[in-house]
Amino acid sequence: MCRKVLLSFLLFLLFANVQADDTQRINVRMNNISLRDFFSYIEKNYSYTFMYDNTDINDKQLISVNERNLPIEKVLASVLKDKGIRFEVQAFQIILSKANTIVSTENRQQARKNITGRILDEKGEPVIGANIVEKGTTNGTVTDVEGNFTLNVEENAAIHVSYIGYLPQDITSAGKNSLHVVLIEDLTTLDEIVVVGYGTMRKRDLTGSVSSIKSEDIQRSPVTSLDQAIQGKAAGVQVSQASSAPGGRVLIRVRGGNSLSSSNEPLYVVDGFPVSAGGSAGGNGTAQNPLATLNTADIASIEILKDASATAIYGARGANGVVLITTKRGEIGKPQVTLDVYHGVQTLAKKLDLMNAREYATLVNEARANDGQSPVFPNPNNLHYFPDISALGEGVDYQDEVFHDAPVQNYNIGVAGGNEGIRYSVGGGYFGQDGIIRNSDFNRASFRSNLDIKITPALTVTTNITASHSWANGMPSEGDGGGGTGGVVHGAIVMPASVPIFDADGNYTMTNPTPGSTPSNNPVATVNHYKDEQAIDRFLGSVDASWAIMKDLTLKVTFGTDLSTANRAFYWPKETHRGSSKNGEAYQRYRKDASYLNENILTYNKQLGKHAINAVGGYTWQVFHYKYFEASSTNYSSDLYFANNLGAGTTYGQPGSSKSQSQLASYLGRVNYIYNDRYLFTLTARADGSSKFGTNNKWSFFPSFALAWRASEEEFLKSVDWLSNLKIRMSYGKTGNQNIDNYKSLAMLGTMNYPLGGTLNSGVGPNNIPNPDLKWETTATTDAGLDIGLFNNRVSLVVDYYYKKTTDLLWNISTPSSVGFSSIFKNIGSLENKGVEVSLGADVFTGEFKWNTQMNWSRNRNKVLEIPGYTPNTQGQLSGHLKVNGSWLEPGLPVGVWNLLKYDGVFQDQAQLTAGPRSTANKDQLGDARFIDKSGDGKINYTDDRMIVGDPNPDFIYGWTNNFSFKGFDFSVYLQGSHGNDIINIQRAETNISGPWGNQRREILNRWTPSNTNTNIPRARVTVDPLLLQSDWLIEDGSYMRVKTMTLGYTFMNFRFINSLRLYVTGQNLFTITDYSGFDPEVNSQGNSNLQLGVDYNAYPSARAVLFGLNVSF
Repeated sequence: MCRKVLLSFLLFLLFANVQADDTQRINVRMNNISLRDFFSYIEKNYSYTFMYDNTDINDKQLISVNERNLPIEKVLASVLKDKGIRFEVQAFQIILSKANTIVSTENRQQARKNITGRILDEKGEPVIGANIVEKGTTNGTVTDVEGNFTLNVEENAAIHVSYIGYLPQDITSAGKNSLHVVLIEDLTTLDEIVVVGYGTMRKRDLTGSVSSIKSEDIQRSPVTSLDQAIQGKAAGVQVSQASSAPGGRVLIRVRGGNSLSSSNEPLYVVDGFPVSAGGSAGGNGTAQNPLATLNTADIASIEILKDASATAIYGARGANGVVLITTKRGEIGKPQVTLDVYHGVQTLAKKLDLMNAREYATLVNEARANDGQSPVFPNPNNLHYFPDISALGEGVDYQDEVFHDAPVQNYNIGVAGGNEGIRYSVGGGYFGQDGIIRNSDFNRASFRSNLDIKITPALTVTTNITASHSWANGMPSEGDGGGGTGGVVHGAIVMPASVPIFDADGNYTMTNPTPGSTPSNNPVATVNHYKDEQAIDRFLGSVDASWAIMKDLTLKVTFGTDLSTANRAFYWPKETHRGSSKNGEAYQRYRKDASYLNENILTYNKQLGKHAINAVGGYTWQVFHYKYFEASSTNYSSDLYFANNLGAGTTYGQPGSSKSQSQLASYLGRVNYIYNDRYLFTLTARADGSSKFGTNNKWSFFPSFALAWRASEEEFLKSVDWLSNLKIRMSYGKTGNQNIDNYKSLAMLGTMNYPLGGTLNSGVGPNNIPNPDLKWETTATTDAGLDIGLFNNRVSLVVDYYYKKTTDLLWNISTPSSVGFSSIFKNIGSLENKGVEVSLGADVFTGEFKWNTQMNWSRNRNKVLEIPGYTPNTQGQLSGHLKVNGSWLEPGLPVGVWNLLKYDGVFQDQAQLTAGPRSTANKDQLGDARFIDKSGDGKINYTDDRMIVGDPNPDFIYGWTNNFSFKGFDFSVYLQGSHGNDIINIQRAETNISGPWGNQRREILNRWTPSNTNTNIPRARVTVDPLLLQSDWLIEDGSYMRVKTMTLGYTFMNFRFINSLRLYVTGQNLFTITDYSGFDPEVNSQGNSNLQLGVDYNAYPSARAVLFGLNVSF
């Protein structure tokens, strides 16, 4: 069956190719362009190739051409008239020569010869691996390490010489047996095309703030998901891991967070289709990252739109930035086959230094003695768990039991090519990653097919299909798994080394039996027996029809759909602590997301002398459907059922389900005007109507404007040789955020109990206050930018300053008890983000040894301005059983700060103890914790003495990439980091408290004792001071600098059937410079929470990986 499908597809391509060849007509209209540009246009848009010697043909002559629906012969006759150039068209080869030197095809094909040559750059250095091709054929070779080549060609062949980064050259072999070619470096980066909303634009014509990441930047070192491709590569974009589990969740912020209650995620647009990040089927910190369903091998470019000038075209969804993802498309030419493969191994990047069994037992006895209790080691009645200390040694290393070295593998294959009639790009891949936590993994199979079909010269149909199936085995890691009963990272850290894995009867030890310990699980039982199967199927497809209504006007109509289905089934067997308490516990969860899109876009392009105008306008409509269901049961007779038969359990949980829909209709427009290639103006507007908001505010309008001045084009600066580009940009505009639940503005019904006839009855009634005035959060952004290019653009610098103010914040405001509800969701309050971004790039060396460097640095400052009617307060608890408070929200302060007690060491002597301040909650003794008395009343009280002690927002973030190449070798290193951010490390609430709650860090060996008073670590106690867990004892500096990737490769050329073969080795997360004591400073356990940032609650640790791979092109 597969062979039949493949054969049918190949026959279709062949048929389309033949049809295109027979019906090809030329449409071209250009003014005052060079012959060279005209030839390039024909080669790019049609199937022809030109062959000529540029020493005989002056291709810099200016021409104007306006021909429509004519054969190529008539177009050439018109263009080359009176130019002294003759042409001959043979199939799709166009041979040019002086009017008196054209050679007949018969003579040209009769004789062949060997031609030798050398290819050099402008500095006289050999160009290694340059492509030498006899035009019109597949006959070719590449230069060796000295730049030399030999090729057997026809007597009067045209030779095409090309190399990445250099301008191509075409040279005739007529009368020559050797060639000496000097390639000129192509530094026209300002003419690079970048993708913007609903179109493309030359980089030089941008008026907004846009960061671009190209395919070569992504593919240079392996990355597994979109977020990894972005991280550290674009100024102003912060990426942090919510979980380092395979396929784990991430947090992406563009220029800070704009909302307190709505999503701060950017909008993702794949091949023009605005998609949601989607979702998994939920769960206890093991949910997959929906972005991981996209295969990065399929990506051609990523553009990140940051200011209002760039994002206003997306209106109500543009406030958090827009990430445009463009997948690979076919180019005219013979089929190109690429194969990318790598295998590798991952290891735990950092292991925590914990106490061994003897050290922990000694601490427990000491703590009990300090609290007036008898020692527990030994316990003659339970020597299995509490032997004599002298009999204990290292004990069980639970980190080694949970973590292991894990394989990772990736395979991608792609085929691309086409002709003037049809272009195609098809690819497929498989990615498999085992987690460093045993029995956790993530797998993805993906397929992509992009077609561009020219139906007529005026009508082109484009199809985009991306499909993936991802499946994973999860493992509960983040948090404590629910009251200390499930999380394997929590168990690996907290379960003491003195506790055996099995009890005296050979069954699993369920929890820490040490008196005074906190609830903790046996992580070995969990990793060996817990099962959590997750799967996501995603299909993203669209079809576009582009019709050239007239020369300058095009209509593009798009229909598309984004379908995502997520399933999750997990089971706690009786061997685990949680499963044993419920005699087995099973869950089934299902989620389906569907989005349907229609876009109708008109594009107008016009060049009139010094005036250039590009206008886009249209109407779009998108509908979103969501469905969710879950069910559970407990009390199973056998664990063999897993979660496949919920009916096998005899006790059923409360099932849950939901279904919702929303719609978005929009009118959009943008006008770009350029005068004399130096004065640029952009006006953008979008009107959005959303079903999510109140009846009084269904529609909103989002405008923006931008100005830019390319000063380097002015006469008074053109004489400055070293200044290649100088552009000054200014923009202002408004965008919105509509990322809230679908029915927040409406009156919702819910079940409730009410008394009737002396009994309590169940019924249905309203459970919220409707708000018909609910509307978008609006972000107004001002941006000032400077683009500089030096030394023929070998050095580039981009600097941006921005100020964003978000108003109409959505927030739950308390209401009087007489209303009957505790709060109402409404627009109230404001916050701001302001910052600076700097991007610097340079081609340091461009000869045989090449060195390119790219750096970016960003600083963002966030502050809540006002929330009328709100009383500053703590935003919940991060751990219920530990009583660790969450962040503090208050106008005038950044989002996410912590308002806690300030730790001040320990009471060292009686004088300090007498002087105080003393805790009101405990009878302090020598060696107990001290805190700063903010109120000055001589007593420590949490409410009166807390202060701002930490801020999770970094002072700045940065990335630095260096790429080197010499002969066939290439080497790249990528550094990424964050500075000035704090982390609340909840692990410290159990592992750094000098008590028996769980295993302790070895630094607690330096705790206070009467013989060891030169320390700031409190003495051992069974009853831990609760104020210690409400202080900055848990706060750490999260600054770090990491070698994210390092790659060494070598490319082999001159294979008979292979264009190139590259072998490489890559290291990921090789080392990190940080003072943070946890597994990884790049952490955010609270996922996408806007208020709880910089939290480390037993997050899945990061892995260090070494990968070996190859890239092959045919």
